[in-house]
Amino acid sequence: KFRSRSSTHRPEPQKPTARRARMSMSLGPHPVGVKFWTSLWRENKDLPYSQIHTKFENWYGHAFHRKFGRYFYAHRVGALGITAPLVVFAVGFKVATMYYGTLRDLGAATESAKAYGTGGYKTNPTPK
Repeated sequence: KFRSRSSTHRPEPQKPTARRARMSMSLGPHPVGVKFWTSLWRENKDLPYSQIHTKFENWYGHAFHRKFGRYFYAHRVGALGITAPLVVFAVGFKVATMYYGTLRDLGAATESAKAYGTGGYKTNPTPK
């Protein structure tokens, strides 16, 4: 039967069925979880920055020492002891980059000597 557009009849909203309520794909749970972030916000939203910063410093210090405390040398250096692993890493990184740079520069010098025929370190003499 034909209905005009001016009709005031509106169809009833359909109730969700099991077929319609199902999603086309399902996502796994969030790896950290929304509750974690909302609880952080709820606990800290009304605090001044200095208190939030102090809380974070305490949490980070405890978490760092729980995870990496077994690698520290057991001596009495106080707060400076936390920098020991950082210093060891920095020195190791510096030595590794210097070694890489030395090998790179030796290779560049050898290639340059070959290109210009000037001899050089570990190159064959130019044939006459």
